[in-house]
Amino acid sequence: MKFCTSIVLSTLLATTLTEAFIAHGTQSQTRRDASFLSASSPSSNQLSEGDAVLLIGPGFLQLNIAKAAKAAGLNPIIVAPQKNIDSFVQYANDKDLINDAIIGIPDPGEPYYGKIGGVVYCAEDAVLPDSIIGTVLDWKDRDVFCPDGVKRAIACIPISGKINKEKSMGWVPIFNNDKKEKELWSKFTKTFKGHPVMNEGNQGTLVRFGSLLGGSVDGADELQALGLDECVYKMSFENYRDLKERSFDRYRIGAQVLIGDAVNPKPPNQESMEKEAISKGEYLEAFRAAGGYPEVDRTNRHIVAQAVVQALMRPVDSLPKEFSVLSKCETNLPSTDDWNQMFTNPGPASWPDPFEFDPEKYGFEIETAN
Repeated sequence: MKFCTSIVLSTLLATTLTEAFIAHGTQSQTRRDASFLSASSPSSNQLSEGDAVLLIGPGFLQLNIAKAAKAAGLNPIIVAPQKNIDSFVQYANDKDLINDAIIGIPDPGEPYYGKIGGVVYCAEDAVLPDSIIGTVLDWKDRDVFCPDGVKRAIACIPISGKINKEKSMGWVPIFNNDKKEKELWSKFTKTFKGHPVMNEGNQGTLVRFGSLLGGSVDGADELQALGLDECVYKMSFENYRDLKERSFDRYRIGAQVLIGDAVNPKPPNQESMEKEAISKGEYLEAFRAAGGYPEVDRTNRHIVAQAVVQALMRPVDSLPKEFSVLSKCETNLPSTDDWNQMFTNPGPASWPDPFEFDPEKYGFEIETAN
């Protein structure tokens, strides 16, 4: 059984990736001052079809964002240590994405040099040092970016106040170091928020995500082009984890957008109302897996990927500077109009009234007395 090496070898991967960035760009001769990003904002602060975007990982979320970006017409460049790129072949099922993957910043003459308009930090575990923010965004060779410079910069960071404490896919008790991970995320968040793209420029967005599940293809037809190989469902020691992962792709690919670092806690009386209104277990299960039933603090990887791509291709002032994206129970991904509505009027999804639940709408036959 395989596991995400990003959990077990987080320190090693962070060091390896940082060193790769430093080494990979040494051939570049054209240099610039590191403060160019704060000097002026790009004339256009949204990406368009054909723009290249660096996706800095590693992790499954990185692959999901890459596939979503490609589907939207962008040119995603997966950035990860070579050992991770090699392993991604079995998960991505996309030769083009793997062929374009790189261990650092492109050098002159390499693909997409001079065409990079966006940067997304999208490691789903605490494996990136905060120094990598400046390493990339303040890269000395200005010509590696498109003529407008970095038009959009996004950091994907976990919600800090999770309620249910869901274990990550690769979590292993013997290697548990939750306190250190919290400290790393806190430092990374502070550094990104303090960078000119966030506090001076008009390029930065912080996208928060809940406990991540799903991201493969066992759901709506639209996931076939966006999902990873089904082997990702079986990456944990946890009993029935594969069923939980699959259920997120089948039933939980709707979205909630909340301002800032936020969750959607259940109302205090929600559980008691549900038990009072719905006595049969199968009815209750159906109620909690349909009709927009919201997640408290969990997010489908597909939803994070869609949110990131939507943010990249919109003006930064058309959406919250920092927002959290959570799942809700829908069987299709949000449309562009849905995202318009969520970004314009962000807020938690409402909790449904169990007394209004109609089992017949979900294929249950209502028993009648003889």
